[in-house]
Amino acid sequence: MQDVDFANRFHHMGGLGTVCWHLARALAIAGGILLIGIVAMTGISVLGRYIFNAPIPGDYEITELACGVAVFAFFPYCYMRNGNIVVEFFTERMRRRHKTALDTAHSLVFAAIAALIAWRLLVGGIHKLEDGETTLFLGIPIWLGYFSALPGAMLLTGVSVWGFCRHLRALVQ
Repeated sequence: MQDVDFANRFHHMGGLGTVCWHLARALAIAGGILLIGIVAMTGISVLGRYIFNAPIPGDYEITELACGVAVFAFFPYCYMRNGNIVVEFFTERMRRRHKTALDTAHSLVFAAIAALIAWRLLVGGIHKLEDGETTLFLGIPIWLGYFSALPGAMLLTGVSVWGFCRHLRALVQ
């Protein structure tokens, strides 16, 4: 029910807000499914280790790569839900306009950092692809982790820019 409220809030802000909302939500659901798969694999591996003395080979390699991807899948949804940690100790008594100005600046910095992270994931992924580096036991190409996390970082950049524009519009009005 709460997701419907958020979707309605973004819908009246224009098409881009709705698109960002749906993409962020879909990516978060995919990240959740990925984490459920990791938990199931880990459980099977632990049971296999203790019952049959046969864990899933390289389970920690898969977990390491998949968790990084899942984390990036959650960032855009967290941003859209305004779920980032905010310390309001210094700002709780500020005027609404000053808070909006601070939110505008925060969104701009957040977008810049998200863009930097997306860029470095791309560059790092290209380097790992060129180097041909793989995980130790399973030989999984490391670049898969970089490029799989890239859509989440790119969407985070997009929703952060959208958030900046939204705050800027509120500040100007």
